[in-house]
Amino acid sequence: MWRRLLSQRHVAAAAGVAAAAGACALPSYCLQRQGSLPSDVLVSVDITERPEDKWIEVEQRKRADGFIDWQSPSSDYVRALRSLRSSFKLPVDTMLALREHFMSEAAKGLAGEPSSLKMLPTFVTKRVTGAERGDFFALDLGGTNFRVLRLRLEGDGAVGPVTSMKFSIPDEVKTGTGDALFGFLADSVARFCATECGGNPRGALGFTFSFPVEQTALNAGKLLVWNKGFGASGCLGEDVVALLQRQFESRGIELRVEALANDTVGTMEAAAYRRPDTAMGVILGTGTNACYVEKTANVAKWRGAPSDEMVLNTEWGNLQMARFMNGHDRAVDAATTNPGLQTFEKMISGMYLGEICRVALLDPTVARGFSPEARAGLAAALGARGSLESATLAAIEADTSPTLAEAEALLGGMGVRTTPRDRALVREACVCVSTRAARLSATAVGALLDHARMGDAACTVAVDGTVFEKYPWFNERMEAGLVELMGPHRADGIKLVLAKDGSGIGAAIIACLA
Repeated sequence: MWRRLLSQRHVAAAAGVAAAAGACALPSYCLQRQGSLPSDVLVSVDITERPEDKWIEVEQRKRADGFIDWQSPSSDYVRALRSLRSSFKLPVDTMLALREHFMSEAAKGLAGEPSSLKMLPTFVTKRVTGAERGDFFALDLGGTNFRVLRLRLEGDGAVGPVTSMKFSIPDEVKTGTGDALFGFLADSVARFCATECGGNPRGALGFTFSFPVEQTALNAGKLLVWNKGFGASGCLGEDVVALLQRQFESRGIELRVEALANDTVGTMEAAAYRRPDTAMGVILGTGTNACYVEKTANVAKWRGAPSDEMVLNTEWGNLQMARFMNGHDRAVDAATTNPGLQTFEKMISGMYLGEICRVALLDPTVARGFSPEARAGLAAALGARGSLESATLAAIEADTSPTLAEAEALLGGMGVRTTPRDRALVREACVCVSTRAARLSATAVGALLDHARMGDAACTVAVDGTVFEKYPWFNERMEAGLVELMGPHRADGIKLVLAKDGSGIGAAIIACLA
């Protein structure tokens, strides 16, 4: 461990810092990407042990601890390190407690009892075989953009050419009226048809709608609540397919929605088209959610047509995390438009990681660890809510240069002048926040697999979202968390596979099943 690098006279002082760190002592694993593949191609996973001295947590602690004055180990800088590490540590006993909490909430959700996990039936009762064929349209409404796709399912697990357009949704549309929002979606579809399809085609459509919906049929569902910055009026309790179809009809668009799907369901089905052992779909991006396959007999609240099994949408972003939140989490939650809700999402998703880190950096105990000039600069630059983006955290963590030159440039662009020690402390905050997020994500994956009674069965967990795809070492830290939670033997059989942009393709597959 890193303490072995210290001289004997430093060990006692270092022990206090290390105890607060919550460092893990187990192998990490690497997701291997293959060459230049189409965006929807699932890559193979090569699980190899990553040397302990290369773990980002260990590297960063060594960097940060290198600035400690060991003659005065009780300095403000050391107190700042201890505060960050103790606030965001997630030891195995806490992970186990969270797993039990998750499974308890899931069981209550299946039974129709009050629960923070909705466990919503999706009406998807058929397994994807990989033999599905046909030409389909798909829509994907996520947290930031709206995508329109046209694609061909060719069978044998192959997806033919995909034509797509992406539209950025203005904030005023997200929070305006329902007619304006769904009108914007319809106008985008019309533009796609005119530009890419030579007119007004007819056909079946799969609609990925990445918000909590209580489905009443495969192609119908009532919106329960907005999240991810949306708040269009006149939509809660309404059938979102009917809202969209009405806008289509007013514009003469002749596409019909055959399937409504959450983005997690779309991701899982897209992966299952190629990998039959896919057991879960997970989103780790602007928001977070997961789905899995459940025996319908276990869904006590189900009152629909009988079936052997069904895909369930957990809406795990709403898992109640009051027991596991620190003071920074509570401050972030209190400042949102929906305090007390989506608390799991607020601890791990891309929409909130930057805000958590901002609040932590401005905490008086942490702030005193910076040089006076950096402390004043951070206070000025980060005074407003949302002023530190998660992408900035990712860029700072990706900087492995000896002087953290990229971090210096990023902070300098914000008007913050820093010393190397200041930059190490900022990077420490980023690593603490994102490492906890990865370990929380791993805990939820393990808990849902245990809830589904997967045992030692090998399976694929399809994951989409920019946090999993682009945040440095996030997937590795998830793999390490699964090893700690489930043991090496079981963890080795769980393949976390990137299913990039799979939600739209999955919606088309579900439309085909319909």
